[in-house]
Amino acid sequence: MSSLMVAFRSTFDTVTETQLRAEMNQNVRSVMDQLNRELSQALVNNNRPVGEQIYFQIKQLSPDQSVLRFGCTTERGMKELAYAMKQPKIDDQPQWPDFELMRMQKDKGMWNFNDPKNWPEFNMDNNEEVEPFAFDIISFRVLYWSTKNSRFVAGNWDSFQRNSMPPKVRIILKSIPRSDAKKGLATKTMAELSGVEEHKIDIMLPQAM
Repeated sequence: MSSLMVAFRSTFDTVTETQLRAEMNQNVRSVMDQLNRELSQALVNNNRPVGEQIYFQIKQLSPDQSVLRFGCTTERGMKELAYAMKQPKIDDQPQWPDFELMRMQKDKGMWNFNDPKNWPEFNMDNNEEVEPFAFDIISFRVLYWSTKNSRFVAGNWDSFQRNSMPPKVRIILKSIPRSDAKKGLATKTMAELSGVEEHKIDIMLPQAM
């Protein structure tokens, strides 16, 4: 009986792990599809009415995390969208199971680009404009295509300074099943976690005429 119970438990754990990983990968695919749809609508066009500006910005927060934010500074233009990771910590220890990819959507009270306070990061706490976008994701990185270097670059992009947007971006997500994230609670760095998968998607961006 003991041998049977051990075998049963092992089989059950394997099935559960496979199911969790399948659900995680489905979640990642859905996120990639939505990012592709929304980013394909981003457009920098500076021939706008006075006081109105369309913007596209990328900021690298760390080797594993980026902020992506784009939209229009007035309510006459398109809505503003932004994405970044929420990374809870306790005593400087990352709480991997509670990491979330967050999405912000603003339809009013657009960002004032003459007052760049807290830009491009956004407040995730008690903010009705921000909602969880995806679980099981612990890293969100955005690279842009450098025409000069003919490769993707991990750098900042500011459409106000460049008066343009990159021809394409690469989104890199790292995901981990909740079970593995819980096992890694004593792990301080992402590189030491086991069970992490990396996913990439290249997205072509529309260019202003």
